[in-house]
Amino acid sequence: MSGFEFHPQAPAQAHPAPVRISDADRNGTLRRLHNAVALGLLDIDEFEDRSMRVATARMRDELDALVDDLPGPGAFVTSATDHLELRGVMGSLKRQGEWTVPTRLTLVRRMGSVDLDLTHARFAGPIVVIELDMKFGSLDLRLPEGASVSLDDVEVIVGSAHDHRVNQPAEGKPHVVLTGKVTWGSVDIRGPRRKGFGRTMAERALRRLT
Repeated sequence: MSGFEFHPQAPAQAHPAPVRISDADRNGTLRRLHNAVALGLLDIDEFEDRSMRVATARMRDELDALVDDLPGPGAFVTSATDHLELRGVMGSLKRQGEWTVPTRLTLVRRMGSVDLDLTHARFAGPIVVIELDMKFGSLDLRLPEGASVSLDDVEVIVGSAHDHRVNQPAEGKPHVVLTGKVTWGSVDIRGPRRKGFGRTMAERALRRLT
């Protein structure tokens, strides 16, 4: 026999084909990022950077790379002080005065308004994530001096989302992250009410009557 030896080659391993992602996949990844913020695993800069990359991702591996170092989908905040969900149909909902704002707040409203005044509230953490699921409704959110807000992850379908404050800080305390969807509605961010404003309006109305 000749000295020639035959070494069969192992069959090449097939690499899985790239998988395109849907809007539902993106929303699921965003929820995991929001949970990571509430758990203190991501700071504001990391959260906003990864959220922007979620919006531009096209393939599954791009999304996976953004959450590989985070807990799985089941790692939600479960403490009563860390998560609050407010639901309602029609009418209005108001929260004001001294109340404790959790790190995650979910608003589910249909044909109604929500008025949240956080100017005198206590905060469970430096970052508050407010998840919106609103149809035919509006949110009026008042923030204390020095607070910052991010509206980048709010999807508005026929409506508006606007921060009416002047010279608002980019990274304040607390930092409020709004996310979710508003359909046929509006989100308005305002600062503290001006002292004496209500009394001035009442005095003007009284003068008109006399």
